[in-house]
Amino acid sequence: MQSLVDDIIAPYLDKTKHQLGLPSTQKSLWQIDVWSVHRSEEFRTWMTKCHPMIILDYVPGGCTGQFQPCDVRVQRVFKHSLKRSYHADVVQQISAQINDGVEHIIIDKQLGVLRDHSVAWLWDAYTTVNKPALIKKVCEATDISDLIH
Repeated sequence: MQSLVDDIIAPYLDKTKHQLGLPSTQKSLWQIDVWSVHRSEEFRTWMTKCHPMIILDYVPGGCTGQFQPCDVRVQRVFKHSLKRSYHADVVQQISAQINDGVEHIIIDKQLGVLRDHSVAWLWDAYTTVNKPALIKKVCEATDISDLIH
Protein backbone atom coordinates (compact mmCIF):
# COMPACT_ATOMS: atom_id res chain seq x y z
CA MET A 1 0.00 0.00 0.00
CA GLN A 2 2.81 2.39 0.82
CA SER A 3 4.36 2.12 -2.63
CA LEU A 4 0.93 2.70 -4.21
CA VAL A 5 0.58 5.93 -2.23
CA ASP A 6 4.21 7.05 -2.67
CA ASP A 7 4.51 6.19 -6.35
CA ILE A 8 1.02 6.79 -7.75
CA ILE A 9 -1.58 8.42 -5.47
CA ALA A 10 0.50 11.22 -3.89
CA PRO A 11 2.28 12.25 -7.14
CA TYR A 12 -1.07 12.32 -8.96
CA LEU A 13 -2.66 14.48 -6.27
CA ASP A 14 0.36 16.82 -6.21
CA LYS A 15 0.30 17.17 -10.00
CA THR A 16 -3.43 17.89 -9.97
CA LYS A 17 -3.02 20.57 -7.29
CA HIS A 18 -0.28 22.19 -9.36
CA GLN A 19 -2.41 22.10 -12.54
CA LEU A 20 -5.30 23.71 -10.65
CA GLY A 21 -3.05 26.37 -9.14
CA LEU A 22 -3.71 25.15 -5.61
CA PRO A 23 -1.14 25.39 -2.83
CA SER A 24 0.78 22.24 -1.89
CA THR A 25 -0.85 22.52 1.54
CA GLN A 26 -4.29 21.95 -0.01
CA LYS A 27 -5.75 18.78 1.51
CA SER A 28 -6.89 15.97 -0.78
CA LEU A 29 -9.64 13.45 -0.14
CA TRP A 30 -8.94 9.82 -1.03
CA GLN A 31 -11.99 7.55 -1.06
CA ILE A 32 -11.02 3.94 -0.42
CA ASP A 33 -12.77 0.70 0.46
CA VAL A 34 -13.03 -0.45 4.05
CA TRP A 35 -10.43 -3.19 3.71
CA SER A 36 -8.43 -4.30 6.71
CA VAL A 37 -5.17 -3.10 5.15
CA HIS A 38 -6.68 0.38 4.70
CA ARG A 39 -7.99 0.51 8.26
CA SER A 40 -4.92 -0.86 10.00
CA GLU A 41 -3.35 1.30 12.67
CA GLU A 42 0.00 0.91 10.93
CA PHE A 43 -1.29 2.24 7.59
CA ARG A 44 -3.27 5.11 9.10
CA THR A 45 -0.29 6.17 11.24
CA TRP A 46 2.00 6.01 8.23
CA MET A 47 -0.43 8.08 6.13
CA THR A 48 -0.68 10.74 8.86
CA LYS A 49 3.10 10.90 9.17
CA CYS A 50 4.14 10.68 5.50
CA HIS A 51 1.15 12.15 3.67
CA PRO A 52 -0.63 14.55 6.04
CA MET A 53 -2.33 16.37 3.15
CA ILE A 54 -4.25 13.23 2.13
CA ILE A 55 -7.45 12.61 4.08
CA LEU A 56 -8.68 9.01 4.07
CA ASP A 57 -12.41 8.62 3.47
CA TYR A 58 -13.68 5.07 3.89
CA VAL A 59 -16.59 3.90 1.76
CA PRO A 60 -18.82 1.70 3.93
CA GLY A 61 -19.35 -1.88 2.83
CA GLY A 62 -22.27 -2.29 0.45
CA CYS A 63 -22.15 1.35 -0.65
CA THR A 64 -19.89 1.06 -3.68
CA GLY A 65 -22.74 1.93 -6.03
CA GLN A 66 -23.46 5.15 -4.17
CA PHE A 67 -19.95 6.42 -3.52
CA GLN A 68 -17.58 4.90 -6.08
CA PRO A 69 -19.01 5.53 -9.52
CA CYS A 70 -16.00 4.09 -11.35
CA ASP A 71 -16.66 0.71 -9.74
CA VAL A 72 -20.26 0.84 -10.94
CA ARG A 73 -19.69 1.34 -14.65
CA VAL A 74 -16.17 2.16 -15.81
CA GLN A 75 -14.37 -0.80 -14.27
CA ARG A 76 -17.15 -3.18 -15.24
CA VAL A 77 -16.96 -2.03 -18.88
CA PHE A 78 -13.14 -2.11 -18.77
CA LYS A 79 -13.04 -5.66 -17.39
CA HIS A 80 -15.66 -6.85 -19.86
CA SER A 81 -13.61 -5.43 -22.73
CA LEU A 82 -10.49 -7.23 -21.44
CA LYS A 83 -12.39 -10.52 -21.23
CA ARG A 84 -13.85 -10.03 -24.71
CA SER A 85 -10.38 -9.35 -26.20
CA TYR A 86 -8.89 -12.37 -24.42
CA HIS A 87 -11.76 -14.55 -25.62
CA ALA A 88 -11.30 -13.36 -29.22
CA ASP A 89 -7.59 -14.26 -29.03
CA VAL A 90 -8.36 -17.73 -27.67
CA VAL A 91 -10.99 -18.35 -30.36
CA GLN A 92 -8.55 -17.20 -33.05
CA GLN A 93 -5.81 -19.44 -31.62
CA ILE A 94 -8.07 -22.50 -31.51
CA SER A 95 -9.56 -21.80 -34.95
CA ALA A 96 -6.08 -21.56 -36.47
CA GLN A 97 -5.14 -24.93 -34.96
CA ILE A 98 -8.35 -26.54 -36.23
CA ASN A 99 -7.78 -25.10 -39.72
CA ASP A 100 -4.21 -26.45 -39.64
CA GLY A 101 -5.51 -29.92 -38.75
CA VAL A 102 -3.93 -30.04 -35.30
CA GLU A 103 -5.19 -33.10 -33.39
CA HIS A 104 -4.53 -31.94 -29.84
CA ILE A 105 -5.61 -28.32 -29.43
CA ILE A 106 -3.40 -26.36 -27.03
CA ILE A 107 -4.12 -22.90 -25.67
CA ASP A 108 -0.77 -21.18 -25.19
CA LYS A 109 -0.77 -19.70 -21.68
CA GLN A 110 2.94 -18.98 -21.43
CA LEU A 111 3.75 -15.71 -19.69
CA GLY A 112 5.51 -14.24 -22.73
CA VAL A 113 2.56 -14.95 -25.02
CA LEU A 114 0.01 -13.56 -22.57
CA ARG A 115 2.21 -10.50 -21.94
CA ASP A 116 2.48 -9.76 -25.66
CA HIS A 117 -1.26 -10.16 -26.23
CA SER A 118 -2.23 -8.20 -23.12
CA VAL A 119 -1.01 -4.92 -24.63
CA ALA A 120 -3.73 -5.09 -27.28
CA TRP A 121 -6.33 -6.18 -24.72
CA LEU A 122 -5.50 -3.22 -22.48
CA TRP A 123 -5.52 -0.78 -25.40
CA ASP A 124 -8.93 -2.04 -26.54
CA ALA A 125 -10.27 -1.71 -22.99
CA TYR A 126 -8.83 1.81 -22.66
CA THR A 127 -10.42 2.97 -25.91
CA THR A 128 -13.70 1.41 -24.81
CA VAL A 129 -13.91 3.42 -21.57
CA ASN A 130 -12.20 6.63 -22.73
CA LYS A 131 -15.48 8.30 -23.68
CA PRO A 132 -17.12 11.32 -22.02
CA ALA A 133 -20.57 9.81 -22.58
CA LEU A 134 -19.64 6.80 -20.43
CA ILE A 135 -18.45 9.04 -17.60
CA LYS A 136 -21.70 11.02 -17.76
CA LYS A 137 -23.67 7.77 -17.52
CA VAL A 138 -21.61 6.82 -14.48
CA CYS A 139 -22.60 10.02 -12.71
CA GLU A 140 -26.25 9.58 -13.67
CA ALA A 141 -26.31 5.95 -12.50
CA THR A 142 -25.04 6.68 -9.01
CA ASP A 143 -26.23 8.77 -6.12
CA ILE A 144 -23.49 11.36 -6.66
CA SER A 145 -25.03 12.96 -9.77
CA ASP A 146 -26.56 15.80 -7.75
CA LEU A 147 -23.21 16.57 -6.12
CA ILE A 148 -21.30 17.08 -9.37
CA HIS A 149 -23.15 20.03 -10.87
